[in-house]
Amino acid sequence: MCYFAFIKHHMGLLRIQYSVIYFWILCHTCHVVTAQTYTNVTSIFNDKITNSGYNPEVRPLVDQSKAIVVDVWFELVSIVEVNDVAQSFTCNGFLLFGWKDELIVWDPRDYGGHTLIHPLPEQIWRPMVLLLNTLDKRDLFDDDKSPVFIYNNGDAIWAPGSVFPVSCQLTMTNYPFDQQECSIYMTALTLNKDEMQFKNKVPTIGTSFYTLHGEWDLISGTIITSNLSSGVVQVPTFQLKFNLKRRPIFLIVNIILPVVFLSFLNILVFIIPVESGEKIGYGITVLLALSVFMSIVGGMLPRSSRSMPNVTIYLFILLIISMLTVIDSIVIVYLSHREEREQVHLNAKRKFKEAFTKVKNSVAPQNNETSTSDNKVARKKITLDRAVLSFTSGSQSEEKPEVNKYKVIGKYMDKVSFVVFMFIWVSVTLGFLIYASQD
Repeated sequence: MCYFAFIKHHMGLLRIQYSVIYFWILCHTCHVVTAQTYTNVTSIFNDKITNSGYNPEVRPLVDQSKAIVVDVWFELVSIVEVNDVAQSFTCNGFLLFGWKDELIVWDPRDYGGHTLIHPLPEQIWRPMVLLLNTLDKRDLFDDDKSPVFIYNNGDAIWAPGSVFPVSCQLTMTNYPFDQQECSIYMTALTLNKDEMQFKNKVPTIGTSFYTLHGEWDLISGTIITSNLSSGVVQVPTFQLKFNLKRRPIFLIVNIILPVVFLSFLNILVFIIPVESGEKIGYGITVLLALSVFMSIVGGMLPRSSRSMPNVTIYLFILLIISMLTVIDSIVIVYLSHREEREQVHLNAKRKFKEAFTKVKNSVAPQNNETSTSDNKVARKKITLDRAVLSFTSGSQSEEKPEVNKYKVIGKYMDKVSFVVFMFIWVSVTLGFLIYASQD
């Protein structure tokens, strides 16, 4: 019982001590907050930056033989554009750099408890970074007024933001079902690796303020720090790597499917009968429409891609199929009209012979010494010959017309061509879809 009474007594003393300490901290905090004035902040600027001989061109280290470590991380705001033709990538975001400034350090008790100041970027030392694979300015932050945070223990944070236009070598093999990897390379060319080192404080790219893009999905983003060899000097470098995946639904609905449907319509040319006179015109019209869509797709792809896009190969095969259907239709129409032309030629030849015979019989020589009776006999003979000729012509006209063999061949060619080209079209389309889905 005495032991438990002793414990209880000391626990009570501890509660009293903690209450006193808590009350002292509360009063001290209130005193600090109320003591922060404009004069305190101005004094920090004057004592540590303006009148202290601080040089923003010199690394803020007491021991200049050491390398200053700069933490770097990136906050992505939006993906502005991924240009397939220009092979470029543009994004909007904020770079954040953090380091230890050993020269701007103060005791908050000497300045009313103030622990944070916001000088202008040009007033303090900051890492000078340049964009290597840029498409515009190389120094994106030369006139930057981005916020700077410096705490009383020397921790400094600089947060410049900008639009980063860079070149990006795109691989268009699986277009429009492709994934691309674009990178932003930044380096500090004014310092070597012994003077400064980049460190990826957060290895992944931040997306707290990220706005979704309509065509591209951000799969992942990483920050990689390294050293770049520049002649005999190695300079600190970091890389922002973006892994992107295209949303293909827009291109499929507006480009791919219309071309597939047009190529299917071109196969239906074999159902149109030759007698309609629209067989060849229909095929050529569809072929021209398919060529127009091919030119549209060609304008959306880079001129110097490292590999041929599979969709281009697929569309080119559809164009060849369409061209072959037109050629096949022309052959079928030619066969259907060939025997008709031969029949017209034979009819013209027969009529010419009939006319020649009539003229020959009507211009028979007359002999003046021939008697009238002989003339009558001759006239009767001519009349008889004409009757026989007319009877023969009538019997020939009543004969059963011959079957147009070429026309029959053309009809069979229509049926066979429809089946063959349909099989080829389905095989090529299914093969492309299966191959694209696997990628």
